[in-house]
This record gives sequence, C-alpha cells and structure tokens, in this order.
Amino acid sequence: MTEPAAMDSVAKQRVKDALIAHAEAELRSSRAGAAEHESAAQLAPDVADSVGDLSQSDEAADLGGLLNDVEDRQKATLTRIENLDFGVKTAVAPGAFVGFDGARYVVGVVAAAFECDGATYEGLSSDSLIYSSLKGLQLGDTFTFAGQEHRIDFLA
Repeated sequence: MTEPAAMDSVAKQRVKDALIAHAEAELRSSRAGAAEHESAAQLAPDVADSVGDLSQSDEAADLGGLLNDVEDRQKATLTRIENLDFGVKTAVAPGAFVGFDGARYVVGVVAAAFECDGATYEGLSSDSLIYSSLKGLQLGDTFTFAGQEHRIDFLA
C-alpha cells in the first residue's frame, strides 16, 4: 500500500499541532535547564567562598546564559511556527510539507524530527541551501542537489 502524495487541511493542522507541541516541549526543557544552572550559580552568602566554589558558580552562570540564548531561539522558532501559513500548498514554499527520498519536511522552520499520524517530519529552513533547489517546485517535479537527483513525491 502506498502513502497518499498529498493531505488535506485537517491533516496539515494535526502536523502543525504536533510540531507546536514538539517545540513547546523543547522550550520547557531549555527553561528547566537554564533554571537549574541559574540556581547552581547562586552561592549562599553565609558560606566562605573557596576558589573552587567561585569557579563552579561562574561556570554554571556561563552555561545558564548559553541556555537562555537557546531558550530565546526556541521562543522565536515557536513564534515562527505559529505565524506560518500552513494552508494546503501546490508548490514548495514556507508552510508546505514536502517529501522526497522517503523523508518529509515542514518548510520554513528549523525543527528536529517529530512524529504525527505515523509519519516522521523534520524542519527545513527557507534559508537552507536545499530550499533554493526546491522553491516553487510541484508534486512529481525533480531537482538536483549535491549532485543527486531527487523527485518530490509528497506535497501539501
């Protein structure tokens, strides 16, 4: 049995909801990590501070700052997902779901692999090199990337 080459707006909404849930889970994880490192950076004022304590506190604060940067990027990604037009597409553009070589992608966002309705999707940034090869193509079209030819076998 072969998978359908397209999907309706209800199915696209389920994938969008799964992507948002995935992005929110990553954001919660980042917030928890940042809070943990912020807490580790705090030294009790009534404790004699050794060089080791100060060093560990500084290291935890630095790591907490990096985690806050990650959190900010994840917030921006979540906002981008929420604002992206996920209407049904007939050509590859931001908000389209595109598939080739057995993989499926959500165009216009950066996202790690997530699952919905038995299929795995990943984000495909509109800033990526491969997007410039895909932009505007339709179901059944072929394109060459990194010296290999691919065929679009899924588009929604």
